[in-house]
Amino acid sequence: KLIQLGHEVKMGSRNANNEKAVNWAKKNGEKASVGTFSEAAAFGERVFLCIQGIHSIEALTSAGPDNLKGKILIDLSNPYIYENGHIHLDPKYSGTTCLGEEIQKFLPNTKCVKTLNYLGYQLMTNPTKLAEPITGFYCGNDKLAKEAVCQILHDFGWVDTQDLGDISMSRYTEMMGAIWVPLYGQLGTMDWGLKLVKEVKKK
Repeated sequence: KLIQLGHEVKMGSRNANNEKAVNWAKKNGEKASVGTFSEAAAFGERVFLCIQGIHSIEALTSAGPDNLKGKILIDLSNPYIYENGHIHLDPKYSGTTCLGEEIQKFLPNTKCVKTLNYLGYQLMTNPTKLAEPITGFYCGNDKLAKEAVCQILHDFGWVDTQDLGDISMSRYTEMMGAIWVPLYGQLGTMDWGLKLVKEVKKK
């Protein structure tokens, strides 16, 4: 989607010759390239963290905090552990903290914004696929970074967005994402989203 919008995108992985990443770049033309986590982090003005959450800190260590200094990190990850048909939060990222908070602590010079981690990937850049507008939630500590991410959401087609507050609000979207398990079990699809319906105040 970012390439369709005119951006240059470098996909990072553990090694620069990752087969899936290389095939992705071939399919997406001259604006697509691949590299290591470190090379992608150095390349990007905006960096998307799209990885299994329990490996996020490991991947960010490989990416290099200096490569992310002063940049906006858009965090889509969740610290889920899958067992016996259920998921639960990794204990390291639950209770009085969460993955979003720990990533911000690990990257104190990076502007972390958590968003889109609570719904199926196919809707992240195509929310209008559904019959009604759904709500795009996001949170982070830096006001300007959140405004930039909100603009990206609108570029992706989101018409309804909601700022939840600082990065500690990641605790709730990380928990909220777990609802996909029972809903997928009942519906057999990830083509559904959440809509915030607010009271209309009388004048």
